[in-house]
Amino acid sequence: MLQQLASTAQQYPHMSQPRQLALTKLVNTVVQSGRLCHPQRRQFSVNIYEEIYNEAVQELLLYVCQNLDKYNSERGSVMVWVNFLLQQRFFKDAVQKFFGQENVTHITDAHLDNLAIPEEAQDITEILMECIKLDPEDIFKKEHLKEYPQVNFQVLAQKRILGRSWKEIAAEYNIKIPTVSCFYYRSLNKFANKIKTYCQDFAI
Repeated sequence: MLQQLASTAQQYPHMSQPRQLALTKLVNTVVQSGRLCHPQRRQFSVNIYEEIYNEAVQELLLYVCQNLDKYNSERGSVMVWVNFLLQQRFFKDAVQKFFGQENVTHITDAHLDNLAIPEEAQDITEILMECIKLDPEDIFKKEHLKEYPQVNFQVLAQKRILGRSWKEIAAEYNIKIPTVSCFYYRSLNKFANKIKTYCQDFAI
């Protein structure tokens, strides 16, 4: 539904009535979906959070209406794009506007394991999974354990994001835990900047 509305709106010229109608339906569907993330909900009182969040969502929806052509469906779903913008840009901007200072932490090169946590970072986990699956330069799949082409970084990263333990993964491939885990972390360190770049593309 969202993909179709975004695609329809992108087909029409800016400011045209058909585009405006499609954009209205798109933003209404996004808001009513119940799938908008709530960044840093526990860091503020309920009343303050509501003010900051409402400001962030208003700015987000305005941005979506004005910059929908920047959305690329090949990089992920509409909700992935929207939630990334909300968490990594507009919520932070709203916090700064409310307090008059920078009050939030920017993206770091933290390990995928540490990013795969519930609620606030749920959309980041989804984005990471999209990036790993997409593998735009086909590099994650090619990076594999010697003599085990099926044990590549792409496969391991997806399993780790989904919460699989090293014991389970090692048993699945009949490989020792240190062998597979050391390969994974070497690869993660090698691709950290590349993964970060892929994820940040959603905010452009």
